[in-house]
Formats: sequence, structure tokens, C-alpha cells
Amino acid sequence: MLASEQYCSEINTQEQSCGQTRTASPSIRRNRSMAKTRIPTRLLAAAAVLPLLTGVAACGLGGSGGDGAVKAGGTAEVTFWGWAPGYEEAAAQFNATHTDVRVKFEKIVSGSKGGYAKIFAAVKAGNAPCLAQVGYESLPSFVVEGAVQDVSGEAGKYQSGFGEGAWNSVKVGGQVYGIPVDMGPMALYYRTDLYAQYGLKPQATWEEFAADAAKVHSANPNGYLSVFNPDDPWWFAGMSAQAGGGWFGTDSKGWKVSLAGDPGTAKVAAYWQGLINKGQVKSEQGFSPDLYKDLQDGTLAAYPGPVWFSSILEQNAAQASGKWAVAPMPQWQDGTKSVGNDGGSSTAVVKGCKNTAAALQFANWMSTDAAAVGTLVDKAGIYPASTSGASAPALAKPSAYFGNQPIFDVFKQSAAQAPKWSWGPTMTQTSSDLTDAFGAAVAAHGDLTAALGTVQNKTVEAMKAKGLTVTAG
Repeated sequence: MLASEQYCSEINTQEQSCGQTRTASPSIRRNRSMAKTRIPTRLLAAAAVLPLLTGVAACGLGGSGGDGAVKAGGTAEVTFWGWAPGYEEAAAQFNATHTDVRVKFEKIVSGSKGGYAKIFAAVKAGNAPCLAQVGYESLPSFVVEGAVQDVSGEAGKYQSGFGEGAWNSVKVGGQVYGIPVDMGPMALYYRTDLYAQYGLKPQATWEEFAADAAKVHSANPNGYLSVFNPDDPWWFAGMSAQAGGGWFGTDSKGWKVSLAGDPGTAKVAAYWQGLINKGQVKSEQGFSPDLYKDLQDGTLAAYPGPVWFSSILEQNAAQASGKWAVAPMPQWQDGTKSVGNDGGSSTAVVKGCKNTAAALQFANWMSTDAAAVGTLVDKAGIYPASTSGASAPALAKPSAYFGNQPIFDVFKQSAAQAPKWSWGPTMTQTSSDLTDAFGAAVAAHGDLTAALGTVQNKTVEAMKAKGLTVTAG
């Protein structure tokens, strides 16, 4: 809900995380998470672009195995690999209510911990599963490596159950490669007790947020309004999307990379750089014991984060129960409505699956069935990608941890305000490079904007090394 997965060249030391799986992360998100779980991805152009993605068989993933064949009794067996909490229970629920398809769920480590490497190796060996959990940010890489298969024809009948943004998340070059599971809409987590202490209210704009950051640190030199995590590129991507940014694009000539030249991304980098330089936000590693301590003991009063972070808080800042609440994300301009995503995963059809109809039947069921969605909400803290899932009873429950607030009401609004966004084909390396560059910049009192330039150059080099046509812009 995911970064060192340099597909092919580093196939055995895959990515980060989405994500997430991060410490105690429940997210289906990034693939270091879940997860990194995710972001609604943009339709990467048109079907004409697909050769740009699939024309490079850099890893030679040529296996033709897979499962999903119909057994003698007329029952199709589908093997499903994943790691998110709730997946195994959902598969059991499906098997208890269906006789035509039987799902065999096998838990693997998260994509960031080697799960993706395992999938790639299985495809090459011809013994891959029919379905696998794949974060949206990693799906283009799976397409480039030939590890998933186009199911546009058979999956089309399920499209009406998902909004445009969610469905575009499983499309690359106009082709469909699976079924969306969840999205990672963002919101503002804040401490009600500390906001009252400092005389604050949930900020409507980032300008107000910066002013309040100065106010909090002035009132309490040991306290901060919020934090910047240099090792969380997926969060930074969500923030950039909200600001109108875009890192990757395609046209008939190839790929365009614009981490350094994108105005929205530059705005976000300059904003947080200013707060860091003034010492008005804290800088520390994300999903770390230090962060959890600060979220629990009152050092931090707010955290802009994705929906799945609610479970992170509950698990790692238990003593702050009843003190946290959720509000809409601050906006860059008062009155606008744009909220990025941080995470999201698909159930992708792996190359070699012999019964895509059965595989898609289960994948769609897991994303739309009320009981299955309820299980994933309860176990993983997801926000469902399906339109029916958005009305799931589990999302209406008040949360005791958040002062009996029905927090998913806020995330439902955020999910409807997500801008378009595209991921690139080397996101594991890109995310790893962002983590390294941002970490070095913060540690050495450097510049986040300059770090983006470094990462852009490395990303362009990595894409060219795969034989892709790419320009920097």
C-alpha cells in the first residue's frame, strides 16, 4: 500500500511498501504495505502505447504454467497469492458459498519483502498462481516484465461495479490486468485534545496548516503540529497528486518523466522544505517506533495520511485512544476539492492462468461481496474500490478509538475527489531512490527539490536500461 525492486537486475531483492508491509501495517496498499495499498492511476494513454510497455522482455519471464484449470468434478481451482490481512478469510468465505470455483489462498511475504520476486520466479518457472496481490504502483512493472496477462475482454462485464478512477487503476496502456480491491484516500488525522490546547481547528488550507505549525512549535518547543517522513515516497506521491502533479506520462513516442519539472510536485517539495528549514515540523522515519511514540505522547498533533493509517494508529498508539479524530485534507486553495491517494491494490491475473473466468469471478466477488468487503475493512482497514463496497455496513460503524466518529464518512468524500495519476514502470527503483535522496537531503540540511532532480535522472537511466523510449520533462 509499497522500494528496491529493480525488476530484472534485482529480481531477487524486490522493492520496499503502499503502502507497507510496514510495522503492523494492515494495509492492502503498497507493496511494502499494502501498500502502499495505494492511488487511482491514469489510463496511461491509448492501446497504441502498449507495445512501449510490453515490447521489452528484459527478464524473459516465459513460463507457460499456472493453475485455474477445471477439475474432473467441474470445479475450477484457482490459486491466489497475497499477504494482506483478511485475504485468507475472504477466500474461505468464498469457498463456503461457491461450488463451481475453489480458491486456494497461499500467504506470501509482501511485495516489498520478496513477494514480487517470488511471483516473477514462479512465472518464469511455469508454476505461478492464477491470481496475485499487486499494488497499483507496481502493475506497470508487472506488465513490462510480462508477468500478468491482458483480461480486458473477460473483465469487461465487471467494470460497471467500479468507478472510473478505480477501474483505471488496473489498466495499463488501455488493457485490463485484474480487479481493483481498495483505494488509499487521504485525510487529516488530528488530536482533539491538543487542538483544543493550542486553540486550533482542523485546517482548511495548507497555508493555515503552516501558520498553525509555527504557532504550535512557538507555544511548545518540544511539540510539533506534524511530521515529514523522508522514507515514505508513496505519501509524497499522494501529496503531489493533490497539488495537481504528475510524475509519468506516455504518448505515441514513449514515456515522459517529470519528477523534477512538475509544478505540483515542486510546490509540495518547497512547502515541506520551508517547514523543515524553520524547524516547525519534525523529521523522522515513517512507521518507526519513534514516530509511534510521538503520535501517542502528544509530540505530534496531526498527521496527513491515508485511510489505512487508522489501523496503524490503533495498533501503535493505543494509549491515545479517544483523542484522535479525522477531518478532510487541507487544500492548496480554499474552496477547492482535491485529495490524493496513498496506496491501493489489485487482484491481478498472472501470466499462465488457465481459467481466467474463474479467477476473475473470485476476484470480483472479493471486491464487491458485502461479507468479503466487511472482512477486509475489519481486518485491513481498507477503503473499498467498488461502488457497492463504498456502502458497506462496516464503513458506517463508529470507531471507539476515534471518539466514536464514523471516520469512513470523511474518506468517502476524499475518494470522490481524487485526481488522475500515473505510475511508471520502474517504481521500485524510483521509490527507493526517492527515499535515499530525501533522507540524505533532510540529514544534511539539503534541498528536497534538488533531490527530485537526482531521482529523475536515475529514473530515466533505469527506464532506458530496459529499452524503453523516455524523455525528461
